[in-house]
Amino acid sequence: MTGNHRVMREIGKTLVLAAFLAANGSEVPANAGVPAAISVRDDAGKTVTLTTPAKRIIAIAPSLVELAYAAGAGASLVAVSAYSDFPPEAKKLPQVADFSGVSFELLLTLKPDLVLAWKSGNREKDLQRLRDLGIPVYAAEVAKMADVPRVLRDIGKLAGSPAGAEKAANQFESRTLGLQKSHANKPKISVFFELGELPLMTINGDHAISEAITLCGGENIWKAAPSLVFTPSREAMVAMQPQVILYPKSAKQAGKVEARRSSYEGIQAARDKQIYGINADHILRQGPRFIDGVAEVCDALNEARRNIKN
Repeated sequence: MTGNHRVMREIGKTLVLAAFLAANGSEVPANAGVPAAISVRDDAGKTVTLTTPAKRIIAIAPSLVELAYAAGAGASLVAVSAYSDFPPEAKKLPQVADFSGVSFELLLTLKPDLVLAWKSGNREKDLQRLRDLGIPVYAAEVAKMADVPRVLRDIGKLAGSPAGAEKAANQFESRTLGLQKSHANKPKISVFFELGELPLMTINGDHAISEAITLCGGENIWKAAPSLVFTPSREAMVAMQPQVILYPKSAKQAGKVEARRSSYEGIQAARDKQIYGINADHILRQGPRFIDGVAEVCDALNEARRNIKN
């Protein structure tokens, strides 16, 4: 068959299809064969739309760096924020943001087609400036455990890696369900989570860490506190008498438990030596490894149940 015959044959097929659709009350879509735009609604209430999957992504929070890698988008990352140290590959990428804000000059030279941002952790004026510059921004807020798999799936959709993202999301959900089932009937135990030491800070019941404590059969003694992050007085702490104290621990803090016991003098948890460190990178970064932190909380409460004197 000659080239002209092939062309005529394809034209004929198209005309037959058009005639069939017209006879059935349909028309050939004007954009037939054109990939559909990708749209995701972020936690800032904005719709993020891309014509094609993002190939040059910048994540400006360590948790979002981890989420991007877990969602299969690691190869598309061209820059990260300060303290992005997991997975190890992230440490090789340029850093374009820290607690003081975004380095726009450096960021713009990298020509991102998507920025992954932390809604409450990055400055809103920085995010709005990125939008004003025409750079798509996906602002995430992982406030509950269920938000981790949701954000994984969103990133996978935006980055064109939905299969990898779905696998990571399913793994997180499966582990969550497993911990939930195995701790559903555990005896309740009262818990104080020390978010900060000086001044003493904790979290209320709306925080994902409090959700983790509940899942493990614990009860956050400050779940009814008026704000997400709360500073209790020492007198109030003594009055509440938690059975267990949990705190985020880095490798450098391995020997600090004894000092913490003395600072909690008069509190049952300190008297019973029930103070446990939870890996800070797991429990404070609400990313894929948050479920590892949840498992550590469950292990700590299980050990406390064995140790506490009734």
